[in-house]
Amino acid sequence: MAHVEIGQKIKEVFDSRQIKLTDFADELGTVRQNVYRIFRKRHLDTGLLLKISQVLHHNFFQYYVETPKGQGDNENVTQLKHEASDYRNQLELSKKEVDYLRKIIKLMEEKSELIQQMEGKVSF
Repeated sequence: MAHVEIGQKIKEVFDSRQIKLTDFADELGTVRQNVYRIFRKRHLDTGLLLKISQVLHHNFFQYYVETPKGQGDNENVTQLKHEASDYRNQLELSKKEVDYLRKIIKLMEEKSELIQQMEGKVSF
């Protein structure tokens, strides 16, 4: 397997995306100085690499995997598109669930306020 300078690859993709360094750092939940450190890294934690892949919309894990014989780039692209579609669907479902839960919370808060108002009016 070829040696991968992952920080350098991340820097190349970052430069091609024309994103402000501050915005990139914010999306990663870190500061600019840490982004510069990432660009110099030879190895990264997979969780961080996943986050960077998501923010830059680039699969950095591909540099660690050898393509099996007989499997071309078109198959990889098709598979990635399928996975991206699945993730989009999961995201949409999650958004709907969050909206639903927010509505439930709002209703519960309104009910709580009504109960408190009723208790305030009823005195023995």
